[in-house]
Amino acid sequence: MSVFINIFIPLIILSATIYFWLSRLPAILDSDLRAILADKKAEKPSLNVMFVTAHPDDECMFFAPTILALKKRGNVNIKLTCFSTGNAAGLGKVRRVELVKAAEVLGIPSTDIIIIDDESFPDDMKRAWDPVLMAKALEPIVLMSKTDTIFTFDTQGVSGHPNHISLYIGLKFMVKTGIKFKFQPVALFALDSVSVLRKYMFFFDALFSFGEYYRNASERAMFVSDFNDYQIACRAMHKHESQMAWFRKLYLTFSRYMYINTYDQIA
Repeated sequence: MSVFINIFIPLIILSATIYFWLSRLPAILDSDLRAILADKKAEKPSLNVMFVTAHPDDECMFFAPTILALKKRGNVNIKLTCFSTGNAAGLGKVRRVELVKAAEVLGIPSTDIIIIDDESFPDDMKRAWDPVLMAKALEPIVLMSKTDTIFTFDTQGVSGHPNHISLYIGLKFMVKTGIKFKFQPVALFALDSVSVLRKYMFFFDALFSFGEYYRNASERAMFVSDFNDYQIACRAMHKHESQMAWFRKLYLTFSRYMYINTYDQIA
């Protein structure tokens, strides 16, 4: 009991303090992005951002703190590209509609959403996607929208889903090998996967997240939602009615990804 009082309670208090401090700050970014976002007086969007996800609901469950933080800036144009309709249970048509509704709650209009409905990219827990085909599908979308910054999953895909991991592999392949990207560079940020323990520490993970960011800030990005943004993200997720099983309701309460996003810049 004394160990809990002497060690864990101070850690909990420190973590909560860091979270509340970070949630009141602008997005914590690498120097290049920070310079762009600092220009609040820009009349036109000075940063064209694209979130590339695997399934409808990824935008709420994993990327909401980032989307909401960037929407506040006013000089950021955000697009969302989803590589499947989430048709694993035959609900693809329903989930397309749910995605549009959820994204609108997050501030992304339907005109800025692209859903790649292709048999090459099935919603399948046992199947990875071909990075060459992914690059071929996404490259014209990125170039046409003049995207200069992309956010997606990392090598572990947060949950280990092979479709999530495929996004990292496919996007890195596209950015590194696409000849056109030598003339139109794209920054690629991968969402950190963390241990199961940290994944469900909700905002108490702020202590560990900030420590990781601080150690290598030049190649890192961090976004922290306040409680108002957290509530918006929950409202958005509830638009995915077909997916609101009991365990996802628990996820909304305890997952650090509803409060905190940290990234590595990989390109």
